[in-house]
Amino acid sequence: MVIFTSRGNFPITLFKQIMEIDWHRIFFSDQPYTFFIEIVFRTFVMFFVVIVILRLAGKRSVQQLSIFEIVMIITLGSAAGDPMFYEDVGLLHAVLVFIIILGFYRLLVYVISKNEKVEELLEGKAIYVIKEGMLCLDEVSGNEFGSDEFFAALRVKNIEHFGQIRYAILEDTGVISVFYYADEQVKPGLPILPAEYEKKSKIILEKGVYSCTYCGNTLLLMPSKKIVCERCNGEEWVRAIDRKRIA
Repeated sequence: MVIFTSRGNFPITLFKQIMEIDWHRIFFSDQPYTFFIEIVFRTFVMFFVVIVILRLAGKRSVQQLSIFEIVMIITLGSAAGDPMFYEDVGLLHAVLVFIIILGFYRLLVYVISKNEKVEELLEGKAIYVIKEGMLCLDEVSGNEFGSDEFFAALRVKNIEHFGQIRYAILEDTGVISVFYYADEQVKPGLPILPAEYEKKSKIILEKGVYSCTYCGNTLLLMPSKKIVCERCNGEEWVRAIDRKRIA
């Protein structure tokens, strides 16, 4: 829709400005059309070099990458991108950058294998996130720990509530390792299925076993308008469940 101003000629002026835009420069820059063929060649070479470097790095999947290794991948991506379409960036220059990054990576891997403190600094360490059906507040407090994403990762493992979990460990690769209670040891715990978790409330209407929706602390509670969790100071509760795990 065209909006006319008091001057009346605004649409005409705008149309002239659009027509005066150098569309050829926007789409093709100052390069000849034959540079498209060069881009194809450059992209193929850099793609092949990236594959070779990653194979030499020894990793097989993204889930095996630590934070340190992800930084290496980002650096490689940045070094690979420019030579693909900048004619003033030589391919051999980028290959040299790749060789330096790979050499530096290999050196750090060697240092990491000899020094645990360096390994922990660069790659992090595994941490307990759940112990005996409750969130480990000392480990996760102060960190960005999204409950939705965490619950989803547990649901993928056919977990319905915290009471089924003996230990959950967040590995330095981002994978969550879970150790379960035997069926006869399963206890009431915080439900993580959306339909049950969303019934949380600050008001306890009837006597029953409830779980704190933040830390999983599970208690027998009496009707009350407000109950503060003694572990995390949370105020929202949901009725706990104790169903056995079905793998």
